[in-house]
Amino acid sequence: MTELEPLLNRIEQLTPHFGRAQEDLVALITRGRNRDYKGVLQNARLVLEMLLRSLITTELKQTPGKATLDELLNKFRQQAHAGLIPTHVLAHMGTVQAWGNLSAHDHAGGLHDSGVKVDLQEAMTSLNSLAAILTWYKERYLQESVAPGTAAPAARQAPAARVPSGRRLALLGGGVALAALASGLGVLAYGDSSLRREVNALYVENGEPPPPVDCQESDSEALQLLLEAGPKLSERVPKDSQAEEARAALALLRARGRKWGPEGSFHVARASLLAERDNPDTAAMNEASLCPGFAAAENLAGRMAVATGHWKDAEQHLVRAAELDARFWKPRFNLGFLLVRLQRVEDAVQWLERAVVLAPEVAEIHLELGDAYAKRAEVAESSGQVHDVNAARNLARSSWCRAKALGHPKATALCAP
Repeated sequence: MTELEPLLNRIEQLTPHFGRAQEDLVALITRGRNRDYKGVLQNARLVLEMLLRSLITTELKQTPGKATLDELLNKFRQQAHAGLIPTHVLAHMGTVQAWGNLSAHDHAGGLHDSGVKVDLQEAMTSLNSLAAILTWYKERYLQESVAPGTAAPAARQAPAARVPSGRRLALLGGGVALAALASGLGVLAYGDSSLRREVNALYVENGEPPPPVDCQESDSEALQLLLEAGPKLSERVPKDSQAEEARAALALLRARGRKWGPEGSFHVARASLLAERDNPDTAAMNEASLCPGFAAAENLAGRMAVATGHWKDAEQHLVRAAELDARFWKPRFNLGFLLVRLQRVEDAVQWLERAVVLAPEVAEIHLELGDAYAKRAEVAESSGQVHDVNAARNLARSSWCRAKALGHPKATALCAP
């Protein structure tokens, strides 16, 4: 077993939903377990190409023909098609493409020269991105109630209602399902299920897991409000507009009064933190935290505790968020950010290194990890450990340069030779 195993297990769980791509996914999993990392990258690239060809056929109503992977990706980077694939998913696709291209070509000269070497770290980076892409694609387009490979996009065909355990719908005589249940049961009618998918898509765009089904809002009014307020709370909002947009979202959400459950309360708490950092809505946060297994709420509670100076509470919430979702990078980043400032440098480095593996395209993580390595160098220097000082400084510069390559403006000076 290798460090790839959790990623391979996740991809293995998703594989049955992906039609003709299953063959390459199975090959990828087998190659990963046999430590054929070059093969892993090649199969990941092939799977990405299949998904993009499918998207071009269904979303753009075009025939992909013999377009290269680069040409397929560029179609979704064009302004005319902006938003069809979320920005962070496009970044993951770029990662799979880049590593796949590297492994698909021979960069050596003579036959006796060394060829391309692909190690575990490259495979982990590519598979982390592929798992994120597959998860997004499944949540956005595929339904568990249809045979793999035959699902229609959610915007064109509403999925079956998701019902909390213990409230499953039984089929009536003749195989006819109930069209809807009374709203008091907290179950979506078929007409509302597309709204639910749109709300879930907002979580995906923000890099957060949706709440457990039992804690989700279910009626049309609530879902419409979340859809209206959600983009105002997105991390894509420019920093200088965040507070203003959050105040507008907060007004929308608070107009519903006390009707919100844990999910709505989570959005109220988030809006209040962005709009009123010195006076966040702790009552709403407490309501959201009543939902067990709501990783995004635990992460937000940690951020709120940091904002109010409750460091111990912040750490507990963030650790809980990380434990609840092994693929959720944000609490790991937030823990690293907090622990650097609490002078717990080695703990901070460990959390930030995990965050980088989960979200290698996020420049802020690389910048913060560089700062943590720089702190490690300071500690080593004060202890007279010269070798460790140089090693830590090299790691710091490497992280800062990666942040620079990803476009972080603060990293430019730090990456200088």
